Amino acid sequence: MKILLVDDHAIVADGLQALLQAVEGLEVVDKLTAGDFALAYLKQAPVDVMITDYAMPDMDGLTLVKKAKAIQPDLKIIVLSMHDEVAMIREMLTAGVDGYVLKKYAQQELVNAIQTVEKGRQYFSAEVNKALLSALLPQEMPENQVTERELEVLRLLAQELTSKQIAAQLFISERTVETHRKNLMRKTGANNGIGLMRYAYAKKLL
Repeated sequence: MKILLVDDHAIVADGLQALLQAVEGLEVVDKLTAGDFALAYLKQAPVDVMITDYAMPDMDGLTLVKKAKAIQPDLKIIVLSMHDEVAMIREMLTAGVDGYVLKKYAQQELVNAIQTVEKGRQYFSAEVNKALLSALLPQEMPENQVTERELEVLRLLAQELTSKQIAAQLFISERTVETHRKNLMRKTGANNGIGLMRYAYAKKLL
């Protein structure tokens, strides 16, 4: 397989080249430092897989993926990124990316990613898959509705602090503490403080 590396960090590119060249059947045809250079290369020579950093000095990964696919529609593209934000990943999927590998796992996962996309499947790092799955799950369970501030109040209640003490520690009013407590009771379905604690420990909120 002919592989084109696109990364403006020489150390990273050299490391990836050494990794891939050691695998039989994989050939790194060139290492380029900018998106424009990659597009110019693709216009002149066929490539099986392009591996590119998401953040290039002259263009972002999304733009590069779209333009590269327009030049070579059958090109397989694997993006290396430090980010696992769902919105960013979805944009890359829409653009036609075949693989999305977190940079911290590149040495361990890249060869597998290449072999996977070669077979016509997509490859994502485990944390990326988890982020995408979490975005699809319903967010209606009571424990997911508890806010960070309510969790703070809940933890202090578990320490048997009074509303006055909690208010002083969180720099809020006693009335606000009582409001958080009522919201916690409503969201968890508890009838009293003991029930609230039981629920919190059962759901591992504490």
